[in-house]
Amino acid sequence: MKSPWAPLDERLEVLKEMGKRIRACCEDFQEALALDIGQAVKVSGEEIRLTVEHLFTMDEEAGLLGDRVPYGLVGAIFPYDGPTVMFARWGGAALLGGNKLRFSLSSLTPRAAQIMGEVCQPWKEAVELVVGKDNREFGWECVEDPEVRVFFISGSGEVGRIYARAIDEFDKVIYAGPGGMPPVLVFSKADVDKAATFAARRAFLNGGQYCTTIKRALVHGSLVRPFLEALITEAEKIKVGDPLDPEVDYGPIKAKRTKVLFEQALERIKGTLLLGGPPEGDWIKPTVVYTKEIPDIEVFGPYIAVKAMGSDQAIVEEAVRTRYPLIAYAFGPPPLGAKGRLEALYGRVYWDPEFLYLSPRDPFGGRRDSGWVLERRGTMIIRKDGPIVYVKELTRPA
Repeated sequence: MKSPWAPLDERLEVLKEMGKRIRACCEDFQEALALDIGQAVKVSGEEIRLTVEHLFTMDEEAGLLGDRVPYGLVGAIFPYDGPTVMFARWGGAALLGGNKLRFSLSSLTPRAAQIMGEVCQPWKEAVELVVGKDNREFGWECVEDPEVRVFFISGSGEVGRIYARAIDEFDKVIYAGPGGMPPVLVFSKADVDKAATFAARRAFLNGGQYCTTIKRALVHGSLVRPFLEALITEAEKIKVGDPLDPEVDYGPIKAKRTKVLFEQALERIKGTLLLGGPPEGDWIKPTVVYTKEIPDIEVFGPYIAVKAMGSDQAIVEEAVRTRYPLIAYAFGPPPLGAKGRLEALYGRVYWDPEFLYLSPRDPFGGRRDSGWVLERRGTMIIRKDGPIVYVKELTRPA
């Protein structure tokens, strides 16, 4: 299929123009996401900034194209957390590679979808936002449409299994699965205040409604008391309230599935409740549980479980026992051999990090049940996992 925008420099200009249009709609997006999902304007404003910055710098990815060619039509369903960032990350790469894009947003964000449709309207022959359909219906329309060659989906393990069975209808299926309980590992020589401050900010960012937010802390026993004290001090600074208030960190948790997963975590992870507790309607306070056992489950929302570990090696052994090695954060020098072992398992490991938001340009993707790519090559189906570079996955060798 002929690229909708040729040559490359024209595609780059179009992506910048999309960034300008999204930036011009920033306040509209902020209000829409506050009403749709209760997202704080503080968070959505930063998401818009990251979105625009990403689209303005797509030339950084253009050099990866080489002589690669587009697949044709890319279908995608973007989740409710970070919809504009997901559009920039995946949609931007698809369009940069010369593909057409057909996508939908979560049914939880209808107001944001309407604005995104207005943003994309000038390029409707190459970018189609499908609105007013249940995402399951839209997904199966992509399965049944022979023009859709690549399909991106995120969601539960069951969602991934459903579309994995449909691989014969595509050239490639890209699945971003659950993060499970992303850990922060606090080794014996860590700066405990730095680790605890980061853990609180990442755990409760956007009300814990990113698959990359921290859900468990594995802390060397010698540091657990000061870690908990600093964690709670920082968590108590988190302001929950009206999402339209620019000082609020997160608003109401409106997604039903998020509340269900949160409540399941409270039931399954037994321990001492140090902060927060069960939901009160749509409101969930930052919640900290100190426990002796953390099951390998999926959690969403403002929740972190803390476990004291007997040694640095025990921290590593606990961290690698997971079905969802999407992302991990670590503080302090790890034991010998642990760095390579953790990086070989998790999609990404960040060492002594200081950021609050992840860069949309970082390679992304987990291993095991947290994500994969299925690619059809003739009669063979190739399964890959681990972090991927978007523009490379959305194009193929000439």
